Order: sequence, then structure tokens, then C-alpha cells
Amino acid sequence: MDEVIAVLRREGAEVVDPADIPSVSAAGLQDNILRWGTCVTGKDQDGPCSSVLKYGMKRDFNAWLASLGSAAPLRSLSELRRFNQQQLARGALKYGQGLLDISDEIDLDADRARYEADRARDLRLAATQGIDAVMQQHRLDALLFPGATGAGLSARPGYPSVTLPFGFVRLEPTPPWPAGFAPPQSPFGISLAGGACSEPRLLALAYAFEQATRRRVPPPL
Repeated sequence: MDEVIAVLRREGAEVVDPADIPSVSAAGLQDNILRWGTCVTGKDQDGPCSSVLKYGMKRDFNAWLASLGSAAPLRSLSELRRFNQQQLARGALKYGQGLLDISDEIDLDADRARYEADRARDLRLAATQGIDAVMQQHRLDALLFPGATGAGLSARPGYPSVTLPFGFVRLEPTPPWPAGFAPPQSPFGISLAGGACSEPRLLALAYAFEQATRRRVPPPL
């Protein structure tokens, strides 16, 4: 990342470092987005987390099926889950359907109040006290993140981000690789994020960075 910043400065960018995101550095539980994850378990196991993804998955999937009219082979997320279970022998659930399961247990009427509260908190932490706040404070064109670490923050308010190749890193897992096993290094790039409707500016910056570095290595055939 030091090398990335050096490239940006060499190409004429004004880099503000640090540019702390208020909701990331906030001390209180209610104001810190790092302590407010996305719910990935059933309702009986939910901790402090946002139900927006699993609520919206069921609501929007059912609405999409309904928009197909008589052409829809299925009528609901529940029917899709049952269909997948019936196709086990054909490998339909090689990776399971846990996210579909926790989404389908949502009651779109009874759980709506929680969804709306969680959605409001997502927007407050990711946008108002997040991306919008830091960009306005420092008058930024974009935020720079290592890898795709900013993608989750951008996704909550529906803001754009773009990821670019730059280098490779050695993977050092815990526990370590077995003796004699030496996997290739893993691609590692950067991402640029912006506020609402900032796609034109982000793409221009991404293109300029890409042309200045030419770091993409095509994958081996």
C-alpha cells in the first residue's frame, strides 16, 4: 500500500493520509460499523447484526418471481429451497443453501419493523457517518482501500467501488501449509470507493491508475 500511495503521488494525486472513517473509529457499540455485521445465522442465533440482506433476499426474490407471471417455474423462495432438496442426487446443494434457509425463515410482515430499523442503521453507519462524512470532511474524490476491504462498507448504502490489480502476496495461513507444499502467491490489489453516483469519477481514476501501473498479470492457462 505504501507503493500504491507513492504511485498516486507521482501521478499528481493529493493523498490525504490518514482519512479516518468516523463509523470505523467510533468507540461506542451503536456507532461502530465494525461491530455491526451482516446476519448470517437464523433469527434465534442473531446477535447485533443487520437483517437487511436476508430480509431483502426473500422479499425481492419473491417479487421477481411474481413479475414473471405464468412463466415462473417456481412461485417463492420456499419452493426453490424444496426444489433444491429434491435435487440432492444431482449435486444441487454441493455448497448448501444456508443463506436461503435463514432468509426464508423471515416473516416479511412481522419482521418488517426490524428490517427498517436495521436498514436505517446501515445507512447511518455506512453513509452518513461513514463514506459521506469522511469524503465531505477532507473533500475527497475517492477512498482507497487495500484489496476489496471497503466493498462491504460501500455495499450497504449501494455506493460504487472498483477493484484494481497491483501485486501479489504470500499466503501464510494458520495452521501453516503442509511441509513441501508451496502454493503460488495470491493476487492482491486495491479498491477505490466513492459516494452515490460517483461511478464516472471512480472509473476515470481507476483507468488512470491502471494505465500508470500496468500491473495486471493474466492468469495461467
